[in-house]
Amino acid sequence: MYGQFARQEELGQPRDGAIALADVATALDAAVREVVPPSSGSPAPIRSVSLAETTDLTSPFPSSPPADLVLPVGATSTDVTAWLRGLPTRPAAELPVALMVKEDIAAADLRLAATAAGLALIVVDKMARWDLLLAAIHRRLDRAHSHDGEPPGSGANAAFTDLAELASVIAEGAGGMVTIERPDSSMLAYSPSDGTADGLRERAILGRVAPEDSMVLLGAWGVVKQIQNTREVVAVPAHDELGMRPRLVTGIHSPSGQFIGSIWVQEGANGFSPDAEIVVRGGASAAARVLTRELEAPSASELMLQRVFGERGGIDGGTASAFLGLPTLDDAALLGIALPGSAAGRSAGERGATRGTGGAGVAGVAKMLRLHVGAFAPQARFVLLGDRAYVLLPNLPAGDRLAEWAEMLVAKFDASGARSPAAPATPMRIAIVSPVAGFEQISEARAEADRVLDAIDGSSTRVTSLTQSRTSVLLREAFTLLGAHADLFDPRIATLRAYDDRHGAELVASLRGYVDTGFNAREAARLLGVHPNTLRYRLQRAQELTGFDLGRPEDRLLVSLQLELAARANPGVSPG
Repeated sequence: MYGQFARQEELGQPRDGAIALADVATALDAAVREVVPPSSGSPAPIRSVSLAETTDLTSPFPSSPPADLVLPVGATSTDVTAWLRGLPTRPAAELPVALMVKEDIAAADLRLAATAAGLALIVVDKMARWDLLLAAIHRRLDRAHSHDGEPPGSGANAAFTDLAELASVIAEGAGGMVTIERPDSSMLAYSPSDGTADGLRERAILGRVAPEDSMVLLGAWGVVKQIQNTREVVAVPAHDELGMRPRLVTGIHSPSGQFIGSIWVQEGANGFSPDAEIVVRGGASAAARVLTRELEAPSASELMLQRVFGERGGIDGGTASAFLGLPTLDDAALLGIALPGSAAGRSAGERGATRGTGGAGVAGVAKMLRLHVGAFAPQARFVLLGDRAYVLLPNLPAGDRLAEWAEMLVAKFDASGARSPAAPATPMRIAIVSPVAGFEQISEARAEADRVLDAIDGSSTRVTSLTQSRTSVLLREAFTLLGAHADLFDPRIATLRAYDDRHGAELVASLRGYVDTGFNAREAARLLGVHPNTLRYRLQRAQELTGFDLGRPEDRLLVSLQLELAARANPGVSPG
């Protein structure tokens, strides 16, 4: 009776957190042997799952609550088949969407009964453990619930709170298939397989320990001891006799150095990526934070981190030091990073209006970026604000080669974008602020980084600092101030443009070419593709129409400013 009333109540309510049948299969990975869709067509979404014992299947009054996906534990093929045949007599509120059975009881009669009842059927490996299958499905449902419960645009940050998500990001960056394991080698999370999973990976996903001979071999090679005592990434070669493909493995260590787990990456179908070791090392840093519960309350943690970087009212230096767990910053630097495809050129106000609404694409790039940052500087603090990421790098060693690493980073993401079918039009750009001497300066350093990123938008500059780009920064800000006052636009430029429109002349373009070549008429004529006398005639005509005297330094300065101001105010309009 419990199940009937509970399900009837649910039928009248909208239920979020649904996942597709294919998502269930993806969550279970190598444990799935077959998925049979219902005879009625596309399967309904899955919103709940429960284990069912034999008594639940045979009793007219189920003791367990109804669910969309039923996992019969310890039941025989005969019991399950009889239950399926009796489903038409059950109240609609108790009818499931799908049934999961192990391959050793998936007999022909059971399959026919499932088809007749209109259920989808998931057949899993006979060695799979029900508790691990149930936990994997619950994790996928929990993630769907958390996403559905968020307002539009929320949750787009670069913090990992889910090991399964972290495993998938590491797999994408490293070019392999990932398992994250406890110190006793039991499974914590894994990424989807690509069809080339070897026996060791399949057994790990099924919840079985690795074969003793393989563990003996890894012990003899020193792999286990090395990952327990160091933070290095160990390359494990293939072993044909054991059916083992190449792997990268590293230990996960708490801040105090305690060994708390490991990450194993089996080589994928296309081989490891060139920077696979960097991604794996960064993944271990992220996994350590999840496993040590530094992100137990991710929303509060992320909020505090945003305040450290000057958002939401900021935070005092003492509180920042305590929250970050850093007594001092020593030789610190801050990076402002305009992510690929982001609107780097928007004003601070425009970015603030959309802060926190970055799309899943921006958040996905930021997550991969976090792994690279963690590999370069394990103590780094990383936050995503809108469409920009900010990184605090404390206690940098002398000769850290930060600029060189930043150049390598943008090159890496350029290559990733080139491989993507939807490569972003805007490349990654990085502004370096150094030194950052105290916690009180973090928000100021972030503001400086924003100034630089705004100034280099649209240029060929990829990695720079305020010292290197001060001219661009100050010019942009000066023109921003001028552009805010309509009375500072000289109407004579508009007069020239109107003349060009009426007569098909090119006075504005000629004037701009003359200015851009340092008032060199011969060079401007060459670039414009006209005779020098033609250019001189156009310049003379422009002076007659406007009253400008290009022989006077102050007029030359004003014309230069006004042409640039007009161009910035109307970026889509050609100069001529």
